[in-house]
Amino acid sequence: MHGAIVTEYIRKRMAELGHGDRYDLRLRHFVLAAAGEVKHCFPGQLLVLIEPVEMVQILSDDGLFDLSLVNINELQYEHSGTIVMKNLQVDKPAHIRFLQAIPYQ
Repeated sequence: MHGAIVTEYIRKRMAELGHGDRYDLRLRHFVLAAAGEVKHCFPGQLLVLIEPVEMVQILSDDGLFDLSLVNINELQYEHSGTIVMKNLQVDKPAHIRFLQAIPYQ
């Protein structure tokens, strides 16, 4: 996704969620080892996948992103809450990039 589209999407979503412009943005770049899995909790925060990633599964409270699935009708780029990221490749690391919106407390 183009950077301007992602930031505009986050601006609108954060307004919908009642935060207005009271949030910080952070670029998150996760590196998963071959066949690796990580789990993080982002309560009340919004993470938007910047680009589609092959051979990676992202499961969160908001949905699923996995390009390898053939029996799914929608992939989610927006994630929040508990997020589990799995590298489906057994021979090389995977890179996953998000733009994270963290509301002010």
